[in-house]
Amino acid sequence: MQEPQTDSPAVSSPLRMLPRIVRVEAEPETQTILATFETGERRRYDVGPLLTRGVFRRLQEPEAFVAVAVDEMGGVVWEAGPDLSRDTIFLAGEPA
Repeated sequence: MQEPQTDSPAVSSPLRMLPRIVRVEAEPETQTILATFETGERRRYDVGPLLTRGVFRRLQEPEAFVAVAVDEMGGVVWEAGPDLSRDTIFLAGEPA
């Protein structure tokens, strides 16, 4: 029986923490948000596909959509209740 390798990059490298969001701007005309990360990198995330699901329906009104902020964990939260993690925005967002 062969021993598992312990020197592979997946095993020996530490988990990479994604950067925190420090600023978020809502763009209701395109149903996107523009997030600025602590590294200075900016990502645009399309919220449109989510607006027909669950609590995200609350954001269909432009007034609700623009009421967005950065939460204490560096993610995005709306006054209407929905939230998105920084991981989601960083990994699925488009560089801006």
